[in-house]
Amino acid sequence: AAGGGALAHWRDAEYLFSSDAAHPDTRRIHESLDYLEGRATIFHSRYLSAGGSTSVGAKLSVVLGHFVLPPACMQEEIRKQIGRFVWEQADEPPAGEPSNTLRDELEAVGRGSEEEAEEDVQDTAQSEEEDSSRTPSQEELLYRAPQEYPTNNMVTGYASARALPQYQGELRDFTPGAAGYAAYFVRKEISLSCD
Repeated sequence: AAGGGALAHWRDAEYLFSSDAAHPDTRRIHESLDYLEGRATIFHSRYLSAGGSTSVGAKLSVVLGHFVLPPACMQEEIRKQIGRFVWEQADEPPAGEPSNTLRDELEAVGRGSEEEAEEDVQDTAQSEEEDSSRTPSQEELLYRAPQEYPTNNMVTGYASARALPQYQGELRDFTPGAAGYAAYFVRKEISLSCD
């Protein structure tokens, strides 16, 4: 609320933030029908400090999806698959490195040194020679850093858009209920608890 936001009942709020998935209020939202049906998502409160201004005054681009707070009962299994969450990485710096705040780490990714940018360009050029030989812009370098992120913090296994075959036919918009067609979502099982 101090940053210009307002406090509201969780059903009326545009965004929900929590730093503790085991807190009774957070658990109640995770167990709600709205959450189970995808109408509510809880984000870790570290996002609020990660998206702040840099020392220069420029806004950082921070991916909100990296800060989704899963239910407490699922976090250990997720850690086994992806490693530490982004908010935990800010708390525990790698061995031998000084402790940085999340904002400092994000600023470092956003700024990047010229050497890192050149190495990134060289690595990209080697791996994507057939795609393009142009030098990526600074915006593309900022975007590329999160692409390296999934190796230790997001569920991978999705096909790259570049790897998908190109559709050659005519594309038409689909509006459920129009032209005699309907779309249904059939849920096989609903569980209201993590047990």
